Amino acid sequence: MVLTSGFQTFFELIGCLALAGLTYLLWIKPKLVLRDNFIEVVNPLRTETIPYKEILELDTKWALTIIHQRGKTRVWVAPASGKRKWIADRTFRWYGSTVPLSDARHTGAENMSASLDSLSGQAAYMIRERMKRIH
Repeated sequence: MVLTSGFQTFFELIGCLALAGLTYLLWIKPKLVLRDNFIEVVNPLRTETIPYKEILELDTKWALTIIHQRGKTRVWVAPASGKRKWIADRTFRWYGSTVPLSDARHTGAENMSASLDSLSGQAAYMIRERMKRIH
């Protein structure tokens, strides 16, 4: 049995709008735009423009963090997503050690967050390449 009333419908619509707004803020709005002379970082509550010449360092530990002359900016759309792949690779390497693999696999000593298998590593790579072109 479903009870319907205008009061209940109103609160259900308010709840749906709140969830839609939260979804927009967390999943749709955040972005990283690489322009010719600056980076535009759009996070849920703040938008920042960072000229390439002001960038001091790129940190990819948990998410891409741009350390620049005015402070630090965390990029929400570039998390270190390769952690699960790295764990699976380390865990199941022994089981599949006799299976021949392609030469595409690299055995470098870099962090998974800095590799091109993670979103933070890919974003950092693209920023570094643009900075090389400018300098």
